[in-house]
Amino acid sequence: MRDSGRPADAAALLADLVKRSPRDFKARYELALAWHAARNEENALAEAASAIEIDPASPDARLLRADVLVALKRDDEALPELRQVVATDPSRPGVHRRIGEIHSRAGRVEQMLNQMEKELAVNPRDAGTLTEIGIHSFQSGRLDEASERLERAVSLQPDLARALQYLGEVRIRQKRYSEGLDLQKRALADDPGNAQLVVNHAAALDSYGDPRDAETVLKAALDRGLRDPRIYVQLGKHEREWLRFDDAAAALKRALEIAPGNAEAHFYLGRTYDTQGRDDEALREFEEAVRLAPFDPYAHYSIGMILAARGKTDEAIARFRRSVELKADNPKAHYALARALRKIGRKEEAERELAVHGELLKKQRESKHEGVATAD
Repeated sequence: MRDSGRPADAAALLADLVKRSPRDFKARYELALAWHAARNEENALAEAASAIEIDPASPDARLLRADVLVALKRDDEALPELRQVVATDPSRPGVHRRIGEIHSRAGRVEQMLNQMEKELAVNPRDAGTLTEIGIHSFQSGRLDEASERLERAVSLQPDLARALQYLGEVRIRQKRYSEGLDLQKRALADDPGNAQLVVNHAAALDSYGDPRDAETVLKAALDRGLRDPRIYVQLGKHEREWLRFDDAAAALKRALEIAPGNAEAHFYLGRTYDTQGRDDEALREFEEAVRLAPFDPYAHYSIGMILAARGKTDEAIARFRRSVELKADNPKAHYALARALRKIGRKEEAERELAVHGELLKKQRESKHEGVATAD
């Protein structure tokens, strides 16, 4: 009954059995499993504790208690339970991976990797563990290592959306765009509720595929009821690129209805207004973006551009300097700063900024990534 999708019904039957046999370990353990499957974690935790009281040496009960504690976001309490399972049964599959996931959530990268490697030693065909190690390698810029681990994960579990998603990211970083887009599409088919995957795939289609497909992906997600602000922001960016400014503004405003504190939505709404010549509204949106995300160099740069156009050169210089402090490799900010400095007669500083601007453009051309450091 539990396995057929009726865990609450299973729990009701098992609860009657527990009333008749309160010291029956199997009944308590199965009841805890049923409550956990029904996502009634408080009841699951109580029954798991009762099962452990009956049989303190049971690794099954302690592993279940750990899983329930993780579901309750009580990782610090789950960790000792998992360590006790390891002490009892060091070769039990899945335990080291669970410990690694807790370390990962806490930002303890080395401990996470250590546990994941231990899991592979116990269970070398564990696709989930291979995926997490591959993701770490990708995020660390080691694309060959990431590719090898993620390929193995996908070969072992072809419908593992997380592995497909990140292998797609690796392929795109390797400039194997068609493969990357195909992998993202497969990942999305297996995990259609993953809003970040929807956004990433749409952004990749805009850059490396057919932008019309990007719009289709975003609107299909909204049609499925995925009302995530990130999707509306990406749709707003897409519409703006196609010069459909009213549609862009509408999408970005919808994102802000859902998440008023979304700095990215405020920034791109500001850019939309700015493109339309609606400076006052643009400035308000950029200022709100800075308030919400004070370390965003592009919002400071955008404010500086409006101030410079209004003749408020000193204020514009302060914004450009802040933008450059936050992102020193943005050639546009250096160029704008140079122009503003020249306007107030500080020619030597202006020349230095122009020299930096020229050097950054040269580096971008050499790496064939023109524009990656700009706000466009």
